[in-house]
Amino acid sequence: MREIAYTSFGGNALAAGLICHFAAILAGMMTASGADLFFKIVYPASWGLLIAGSYVELRHRGVRPLNAWRFYLIVMAVVFPLLGLLVVLGLIYSFPENGREGQGSLSGLFSAILKLRANVLMVFVSIILLLLLFAAMSSRHDPYFQKHRQSVNAEHSFSMKAARGEAA
Repeated sequence: MREIAYTSFGGNALAAGLICHFAAILAGMMTASGADLFFKIVYPASWGLLIAGSYVELRHRGVRPLNAWRFYLIVMAVVFPLLGLLVVLGLIYSFPENGREGQGSLSGLFSAILKLRANVLMVFVSIILLLLLFAAMSSRHDPYFQKHRQSVNAEHSFSMKAARGEAA
């Protein structure tokens, strides 16, 4: 059965792009403060990862991606939220391997998506980094944390004035 990614870098980049893409979409649908900034950072990062993975995979299949119309279609389709992912993965999947002709069908695309191999450590680290970034964005812009930070700063400035012997 055919696969989407035959190289380790391509598989890792495509898997990280999928993770970032879905994390950005989920955060974009949230009403939490800071989710919009998270979306604006992570969604373009997913584009870059998906484009890099597509470039490597097309290059591995014996194509010069900058001369192929398929690569430019991938670059344009990666911007679309959900259908763009299917178009990108479908275009990579339907491209023939080296030495084979006529693999244009998409009959095993969904099973190939489920078989997309990536390094487990890379997947774990990317999920942890996304969670930390989301927590940092949410805590910076959340009203509860801003009030808590202001009260801690006020206590700290009061204690510093008391330590110097100044009157409050």
